[in-house]
Amino acid sequence: MRVVIEHMEDGMSRWMLEEYREAVRVAESEGFGVTIANLRRPELAALVERLGAEAMLWSGSTLYNRTEAIVLDPWAPRRLEPWEASRACCIIVGGIMGDHPPRGRTRLLSMIYTNAAKRNLGRAQLSIDGAVKVALMVAGGASLDEIELAVSPRLTIKTPLGSLELELPYAYPVRDGGPWIAPGVKRLLEAGIMWDEEGLLQEGL
Repeated sequence: MRVVIEHMEDGMSRWMLEEYREAVRVAESEGFGVTIANLRRPELAALVERLGAEAMLWSGSTLYNRTEAIVLDPWAPRRLEPWEASRACCIIVGGIMGDHPPRGRTRLLSMIYTNAAKRNLGRAQLSIDGAVKVALMVAGGASLDEIELAVSPRLTIKTPLGSLELELPYAYPVRDGGPWIAPGVKRLLEAGIMWDEEGLLQEGL
């Protein structure tokens, strides 16, 4: 099975890149390949390839719009079940920096992948890597009821200007008693860089 992330933003922030990095790391550790599609710009594809993922400039629907594929959409009426996750040719995740409150942009993903089954991971807005982690846990046999989520977790972060308490507007699976957040995202928070920063390409990086 592959994980296909359909990139749905115009650019790429450091925050998003770290979520992609974490998604690739976790998926590959479980033996799954990762494709990040719809990048549209060679510069973004080059960033993604450095993470070890397959990069596609065009939509992943050109290859993965199949009946044996599953699109993850919080607005889908049915939940993802272990038996179907384990049999899917790929699980498709939206590469979206979520809004608070959510605007439901994953519905666009369902409109692109018309042949794929639509399933949800619950109504909480997961981070990109969080959605990948939960989906792989389900594919490994865990039901959604067995997976604990930390919704809008509050973190105390040590920054150059002192300690800061903040609330993240996403949900994360719980691991080792706390939210399973990408190490790179934690480093960005400690450096004072938030999720709504300008894209890497706009910065010339």
